[in-house]
Amino acid sequence: MPQILTTKIDALTFRARLFAPISQPKNITLFCLSGGGLTQDYFNFAPEFSFTDRMTRLGYAVITMDHMGIGDNALPDNYPFHTPRQAAHKLVQALKAWQNDGLITHPVIGIGHSMGGMMIMLMQGPYKPFTGLGLFGSNAGGLDWGLSEEEKTYINQEAAFERDLETLSLAKFKTPFSRSGGGPSGSSIVFGGQTPALTQRLRDISCKMNSAAAMMSMTRGSFQTEVNAINVPLFFAFGDHDIGIAPEDAPKAFINAPSKELIILKDTGHNHFAFSSIQSLCEKLDHWASKLA
Repeated sequence: MPQILTTKIDALTFRARLFAPISQPKNITLFCLSGGGLTQDYFNFAPEFSFTDRMTRLGYAVITMDHMGIGDNALPDNYPFHTPRQAAHKLVQALKAWQNDGLITHPVIGIGHSMGGMMIMLMQGPYKPFTGLGLFGSNAGGLDWGLSEEEKTYINQEAAFERDLETLSLAKFKTPFSRSGGGPSGSSIVFGGQTPALTQRLRDISCKMNSAAAMMSMTRGSFQTEVNAINVPLFFAFGDHDIGIAPEDAPKAFINAPSKELIILKDTGHNHFAFSSIQSLCEKLDHWASKLA
């Protein structure tokens, strides 16, 4: 069972789950954020499909955390609109509080899936809590096909986008925290899992998502400042049926990262842990991360 970490930031209680290493510790902690519309249970997905289980058996401590406003980190109903950058600042404060309390004593690698990868980038850019970033199905290229013609006028217009973010996200998603259906239909490998049971598991851990964070992750250039500030090694993983820009183009935006590693997972959609390729992903992440210690 994981240890529950808690701390108060500006009168809000933040919680995370800490999974201790099972084998000989490698003295590295992985801090993990899931994609939009999924709880932190994505990282402890199912037997034989659990990132936390595989990585703790390889010697890593693993922290999983729900996004601000989601699951274990729900907000009061009257909490005001907050931007992804404001949320990232609070996540960094929580992480630092646990470090100051001696609960995290080793270098931390930020791991983010999809929209969670964007949040990891927003944490890293100005605050630099991580020694490396693992970005799974996540990049800075946006989703142009998901934007209206009006929304596309904000591409690479970072200041204007930040100014109008609340208006844009509410116009598109109607509410600060939105939910689309009950999860993947299973009709496509892109958003489904390898089997009907794994697709159902994706539905079971589906949740609402922060609309502003979704809007930002879809809009290319909306967090370019943070992307340019990232100066640690990067590890990219994409399924061969993933979403977004071509995988080989993803590393190009990170002009100040000292090294970039890219893997493409065969017969895999956007939710990588719902496919047997999770084994290859974890093995290759371990090989990369071990060199950072």
